[in-house]
Amino acid sequence: MTPVAEGFRYALLKLLTKSCCMKLSTALRLYNYSWDSPASNDMAGIQKVYCSIILLLLLCFVISHKSSGEKILLVPMPLFSSHWMVEASIGQALVGKGHVVTVVVEEDIVAKRRAERPDFTFETFQDDGFGSRLRKFQDDMYDIADSVSAYNELGEHSRASEWAKEHCEQLLGKDARGDSNMLGRLKTAQYSVVISDPFLRCGTIVAANLGIPHIANSADDGTFFDKMATGVPLPLAYVPSIELGYTDQMTFLQRLENTCFFGLSNIFKSWLYANVYHDLVHTYVSEKETIQSLTSHTDLWLYHTDTVLGFPRPSMPNMVQVGGLMADRPVVPLSVDIEDFMQSSGDDGIIVVSFGSMVHTMSTERKEMFAAVFAQLRQKVVWRYLGEKPAGLGNNTKLMSWLPQKDLLAHPKTRAFVNHAGRNGVYEALYHGVPMVCLPLFGDQPGNSARVVARGLGVSLDFRTVTSDQFHQAVLRVLTISSYRETAARLSRLYRDQPQSPMDRAVWWIEHVIKHGGLPHLRARAVELPWYQYYLLDVAAFLLAICSAVLGTLWYSCSSVCRKVCCKRGGKLRSRRKATIIYV
Repeated sequence: MTPVAEGFRYALLKLLTKSCCMKLSTALRLYNYSWDSPASNDMAGIQKVYCSIILLLLLCFVISHKSSGEKILLVPMPLFSSHWMVEASIGQALVGKGHVVTVVVEEDIVAKRRAERPDFTFETFQDDGFGSRLRKFQDDMYDIADSVSAYNELGEHSRASEWAKEHCEQLLGKDARGDSNMLGRLKTAQYSVVISDPFLRCGTIVAANLGIPHIANSADDGTFFDKMATGVPLPLAYVPSIELGYTDQMTFLQRLENTCFFGLSNIFKSWLYANVYHDLVHTYVSEKETIQSLTSHTDLWLYHTDTVLGFPRPSMPNMVQVGGLMADRPVVPLSVDIEDFMQSSGDDGIIVVSFGSMVHTMSTERKEMFAAVFAQLRQKVVWRYLGEKPAGLGNNTKLMSWLPQKDLLAHPKTRAFVNHAGRNGVYEALYHGVPMVCLPLFGDQPGNSARVVARGLGVSLDFRTVTSDQFHQAVLRVLTISSYRETAARLSRLYRDQPQSPMDRAVWWIEHVIKHGGLPHLRARAVELPWYQYYLLDVAAFLLAICSAVLGTLWYSCSSVCRKVCCKRGGKLRSRRKATIIYV
């Protein structure tokens, strides 16, 4: 919606509200007249007036509710559909609260986004294909997943960040091929807050340019962002980096690797972001600012984690856990053919299989291996699958290009969930108490899988090296050992026992930020300290200097006393020796 149309809408709402109130006043006068007049026995007329008053009251309530809504700007990143699903679900919840949600999106996918979310408005820009390149990069990551490690991901992150910079230049209008009027339109619209994914920092720059509060919606646990942007302590002895797939009980070698990886990642990403966004920050915000200083001004951090599945760790007041935002949405009845397939499984039940975006690039050999294992099971299998049907596909397996995943996991016939440990799927399985077999690849998936295993929710396999026999045994283990289902049911009850749902909590905090124009009082001063002050190295150096001075003084004093005592004793001995010699 353009600023002109938005302004017209606002004026119309105000006019309707005023008109509504005038009509209500007239109706009340008419009602009083009708009641007091001799013709008050005309009950039909009175009922008409009474109904009109009720309708006008309802209309005034609806109009005033809609007109009081805030304008919220979403700046999603063009990578990973799971990230967009979460951001869109938050936006939809905000629309349900009467707010107007606008999404900044590339022209080549705006039609798709409009079809998905017709309640949103959209600001479009021409990105000259950079968004498409980033999405191709995502597919390439799945193609090379067999050879990607946590350390390789740093290099891939560098490549993605360079493309993200060009994408951001197009959005802000710095590039001649971009939309130079975008920021002007955004300023005219007078948004109340910007919500963006911190993986790409363009939303941070937009919020600073507009001078409005910023909310970071982090799809993972933000281990790197925590320290750099919130100042929260990160005890690496029991807080593992999400990419490594460790738990909070690490061996010495694991703690060593965790420390080295965090240090390397910290240094590399600080350098990377500083270089990638340096010119954009100086052009659109201030030469006194850096991307790190802007990020540290973020008013609220929404983390897709939860204490039931995550490991205990330090936090800050502006860090809010909202893990499983979409897990508690209402269950939709399955289509007739899927429901019939579910019921045909009998007491054995069914297994839900989904590998997310990995399904696009999975090798034929891997697909055949999975199909052969599924064919050996007594359970029936619903598998999200794209491509040519495997030759060894069993009669018990139903292939579908798209799955109503949450509705399947909520079904009483579901016995297990085979997945890639994507965060959304893991929380949906947790919510419905379904044990899992996880085959993580990269990103946050190893960490999610480690948490599933640590909590007793399922088992994890290495996607790169798993064999047919290992996969078969893992599935049978989850199906036959009752402790997995019992643990899943217990954790599901624990997860559901919250005063607010994750979505309600996210919406409340977003509205809290808007209501107060930001939450600077929740930001720790730790983000403003240089590293040597944060780690108290200057204090340690001062205390070390004092201790050294005291010890040095004591040593010197003791040495001086000892020398004097020794000299006196030596003098007396020499005098005695001389006296003895003279006497002799």
